Amino acid sequence: MKQSLTPSQKLIEVKNLTVKFYGKIVAVDDVSFDIYKNQNIGLIGSNGAGKTTVIETIIGINKPTSGQIVYNIKKEEVGVQFQDSLFPQHISVKQLIDFILRSYNIKVSEEELEEMMKVFKVDTFKQKQASSLSGGQAQRLNVMLCFIHKPKFVFLDELSTGLDITTRDSFKRFIKQYCEKNDITICLISHDCNELMYLVDKLYVMHKGKIIDSILTKDFQTTAELEEYIAKKIL
Repeated sequence: MKQSLTPSQKLIEVKNLTVKFYGKIVAVDDVSFDIYKNQNIGLIGSNGAGKTTVIETIIGINKPTSGQIVYNIKKEEVGVQFQDSLFPQHISVKQLIDFILRSYNIKVSEEELEEMMKVFKVDTFKQKQASSLSGGQAQRLNVMLCFIHKPKFVFLDELSTGLDITTRDSFKRFIKQYCEKNDITICLISHDCNELMYLVDKLYVMHKGKIIDSILTKDFQTTAELEEYIAKKIL
């Protein structure tokens, strides 16, 4: 059972965050929310709503124009999975994984690594060049690398992009079980309401750079109800 949430369990605090590009294009407009341990959150909204920009700013890719981000965990305790992948040339998937493990001094047993590779079906292409992976293969590798150092908190951006239905279902089950077992909190960006209902506790609705509402997934009985709510809010 999840613990009751208290202010002392805040992992990250986003305070009045505004991000402008080229000095005038407002991508994120005065956004505030807190991320608590053991409360999985989702950012939802149409394309261009500012969801990915929020995540990129939290992890340091973008600089805030104004506002503040307070970290109550170490940045190396954060895992990130992006939609896009750009892997090095002339290196196999297994060599890339081993390089990351060595570079960051990540302690993972061979048994754990083999289990993760099988769950994400990375074992089927581990000898293939990383730069030549298909979209679905790259996505599976990306998600696995996000979890490989056992972070306390992970950002997942369009988790199921490029995956078939069977792989999507196994992904969802594994990620939920793995995160609960290892006490990992999730922030998920997704357009898949089944995914949101399964993995997320609280949703923040974004529109034109602003958070316009927040809701609990437990308040919806079915995926159809959530889809209807989202359509009314952002379409």
